[in-house]
Amino acid sequence: MKNSILLKYLLAVAVFFSIAIEGQAQVEGALSDEEAETFLKGVNFNGLGRVYLRQTDIEGDVLENDSLTPRRLTDGEFLLDLKINATPNEKTEVQSILRLRNEFGGFFGAGQAVEVRELWARGIIANRIEYRVGDMDIEMSPFTFYMPTEEGVINQPSAFELQRDVIYYEQFYTNENSRRMQGADLNFGLKFSQVLKDADLRGFIARVRGTDFLTIPTRWSSGGELKLRTRKLVDKTGTHADLGFNIAYTFDDLQSGDANSGIRNTVYTFEYNVIGYETDKMEYSLFGEMGRSVLTSKNDSATFFTTDDVFATVNAGARFKEKDLFVHAGFSDVGPDFFSIGAQSKRVDFDATKSFYNRTGADQDVRNTTLFDLSRDVAIYTYQLSDRLMTYDPRFSNTFPYGPATPNRRGLNYGADYENSKVQASLNGAVMSEIRGQGTEELKDFFLIQAKASVNVNKFLKWENNINVTFGYQYESTNRGGIEVEQVDLNSNLFEAGLELELFEDFEVLLGAKILDAVGSDYIPRIDEFNDVRDFPGRTEYDDTETLLAGGVKYTFKEGIYLTLQYQSFDATGRSDSFRDYTLNQIFVLYTMKF
Repeated sequence: MKNSILLKYLLAVAVFFSIAIEGQAQVEGALSDEEAETFLKGVNFNGLGRVYLRQTDIEGDVLENDSLTPRRLTDGEFLLDLKINATPNEKTEVQSILRLRNEFGGFFGAGQAVEVRELWARGIIANRIEYRVGDMDIEMSPFTFYMPTEEGVINQPSAFELQRDVIYYEQFYTNENSRRMQGADLNFGLKFSQVLKDADLRGFIARVRGTDFLTIPTRWSSGGELKLRTRKLVDKTGTHADLGFNIAYTFDDLQSGDANSGIRNTVYTFEYNVIGYETDKMEYSLFGEMGRSVLTSKNDSATFFTTDDVFATVNAGARFKEKDLFVHAGFSDVGPDFFSIGAQSKRVDFDATKSFYNRTGADQDVRNTTLFDLSRDVAIYTYQLSDRLMTYDPRFSNTFPYGPATPNRRGLNYGADYENSKVQASLNGAVMSEIRGQGTEELKDFFLIQAKASVNVNKFLKWENNINVTFGYQYESTNRGGIEVEQVDLNSNLFEAGLELELFEDFEVLLGAKILDAVGSDYIPRIDEFNDVRDFPGRTEYDDTETLLAGGVKYTFKEGIYLTLQYQSFDATGRSDSFRDYTLNQIFVLYTMKF
């Protein structure tokens, strides 16, 4: 079976490479011996190897009368991603990643896998247009195609960052807000001599899912953006502007399979960033985005559901360049029926099955997703698009559970960012309200404040080795008035602290802590397709505290190659009837090698 998959992979790679080479050969003629030698010199092999072994223990009141839950689990993997990159000529590049994986404890073929992790080709057409086919990362504006940041993280301590790196790598997350897609991408740029400085135009189309040849049609996502940058419009004030026009269109192909109904989701927006006044010392700007979404459900012959809504954000900012300070404040209004499948799909799927201790207790209830799961479990993360608002946990995020494009929000936001070589800090907050009540005419009010700081202590002490201290804090409250059954009152605090201490060259001690405290109650609606509220389960009461502590060491052999050994302890305590106390203790070894 494994050999069969490997042969299919090698055949696919051979076809892929041959297409690229054949395409060039048709244009430039057959490859000569010299060209073939040049091609082989352009083939590079690199990749990533990883050994990840974990042992997790569970204990606590939750195990009372529970004879099914194992008290200790050991899991892990040995993994090699072999990257083959070829540049047959200066205009073409082809890359593939072959994954070889073996689960810890797998023998005689069990738990082994060989798969193609990535495959793409890119190049330049007529020295004008850049193209890419296969796997690609797409990011547009925050309201069209954009992956919001995950919950439970403000300023991740280094002790948890290494496991987060594993999650990011496995789910193709980047440090930006891009989403992994599979399709084709074109872009090109133009330069101008007057008024406009330059313009970039980009378009893409990708298949989101395939048909099951029965009731589920093939789904496609496409989009385009035009970015314009002006020259100085007023020399005395240094006024100039960046403008953007975006459109994202997701649709079901009703000609695929036997499906006879599907959706059309169109989002078009206008972005602006106008620098009104700029000198060597300061800069004043006005920036934001506005647009509209349309969602239609139709069958072969008629449209039977359609809804649309608008949004607008406007912000003013001032940058004090000599003081490394940027302050901003603004207003946003996102309609309750605003629907953007590419911007509202979350990273964390709270309905996903956790890879360990998914059910615990005498009744084998599904265990809630906690800080511990968010820090280590790849299985609850996704990069797929969802055609409905995904489930969220209000303890982690209630103001913006779907990022900037969270629908049914109106209010003010503010923030400040400070950054230099010694300190990086920011403060952000929002005072928001619902536009349309859910299950009542009463509206929820939200108050959010986030603060984070990273301090390079060694630069204050003028010590050669690295000492980095990090802090993060989030306070969030949700309130709703009305009669007793309508009332909501939920407060949560999330605190993070971390220390990265380099005792001697390349050997570091890592310490980290994350504490979540939530008290109060809220109603969490069950969302159906098209963001329709299907039901309101009973009021959920919270009186929970989660504490996650970590400590360990890390040795870096060279850049991209390190070994870490860590111990983590997690406590979940609560006084609500549905919550049972438990403790998870984990020790893990992670060896990563990028070559």
